[in-house]
Amino acid sequence: MPHSILTVAVKAELEVVAARQRARQIASLAGLLPRDQARISTAVSELARNIINDSGAGSVAFAVEDALLPQLLVVSIKEPGARRRSEDDTAGVRRLIDQYDISTDAEGGTTIVLQVPLPQDGALLTPAVIEAFSRQLAQLPGHVVLSGVQDQNKELTSTVEALQEKQEELVLLTETLETSNSTVLALNASLDEKAATLELADLRKDEFLAILSHELRGPLSAVGMAAQMLETPSVPPERQAQLAQLISRQVTHMTRMVEDLLDVSRISRGTVLLKKSPVDMREVVQYAIEQHTAGAAAKHHTLDVALPDHACMVSGEAVRLVQVTGNLLANAIRYTPDGGAITVALTRSAGMVELSITDNGIGITKELIPRLFDLYVQAEQSTQRGSSGLGLGLALVKSLLEAHGGSVSAASDGMGHGGTFLVRVPHSAA
Repeated sequence: MPHSILTVAVKAELEVVAARQRARQIASLAGLLPRDQARISTAVSELARNIINDSGAGSVAFAVEDALLPQLLVVSIKEPGARRRSEDDTAGVRRLIDQYDISTDAEGGTTIVLQVPLPQDGALLTPAVIEAFSRQLAQLPGHVVLSGVQDQNKELTSTVEALQEKQEELVLLTETLETSNSTVLALNASLDEKAATLELADLRKDEFLAILSHELRGPLSAVGMAAQMLETPSVPPERQAQLAQLISRQVTHMTRMVEDLLDVSRISRGTVLLKKSPVDMREVVQYAIEQHTAGAAAKHHTLDVALPDHACMVSGEAVRLVQVTGNLLANAIRYTPDGGAITVALTRSAGMVELSITDNGIGITKELIPRLFDLYVQAEQSTQRGSSGLGLGLALVKSLLEAHGGSVSAASDGMGHGGTFLVRVPHSAA
């Protein structure tokens, strides 16, 4: 025999919420677990909302059936004659409640009965206990419905806030990933650039070694031939003197190449030590010109030199500065055809001493200028130009000038239009 606990009239949306709250409270008092409380309250809410949507009014009655064991919590949802309910209309309830029944009365009204077994290990609900439940529920304050709505609103608000926090975390994570992705892309680009640079440097190194082998083979062959001829007793004294001079010239040439290689090695390892002292760049230029006057005369070059009357003092090592000036002047002579013109000008401006060497020789391509002072680049160009030498001069010039706190740059209007090299070294007091 069912023992009635409570009946809730359903006429408005707030009463749907009230029915849901009562279902949860009664399920809790009956000893059902929280998950079963949620299932019952959800099923009641769905059916009560159907009443509002289809009929506009109905009721939800709660009772305990104690005729069998285990006892059953019985929930009867009654809807006046509006439409006939079928199992398809209660598919959602069927997923929540295992035992339920649908019946229709003579007036066409529908009653859906939900039956939920109570825990067997719980206390039996006697009529006295059920009556106590009824009194307890009746004594709940009148604003229980609004309280339930507020509780749901609080839950929804908390859920929304939690979702917003998660969204903010996701946005931050997305920004972090985008930054990381940009960093990775930049790193990959940098690695690709470095790999291309290393590949090009390796190619130039191979070309340089090939040139070095060629440059050494010639002098060594000449020295070997002269040595064999000197071992021949029939060589006259005059020929012996010529062969000795040949050996001396070739040894001097190889010594100069070896010194360039040693300089490159020292510069690469950062072991070049300068013995600095006050140096007048006018004397440096004059000494370098004296060393290369014969080479310019041999090619019938016109050499125009413009030096100021006042001292152009810098702090540096005179021998290295002469080496810098001599290398640039030698390049101008080498790459200027016979009968060309070379201008050497020394000036002082804005705290710097500037040396320019201009020729009307074969010129420099615009593509080559940015890497003209790199190691091995000149070796590549030397091969193309058919000139002898390892082509390390400009790399040495750049490194030695940087060791003096100075710089060097090149300019040209292209092949066939000559070129200008500009050296700048900080001026210093005498």
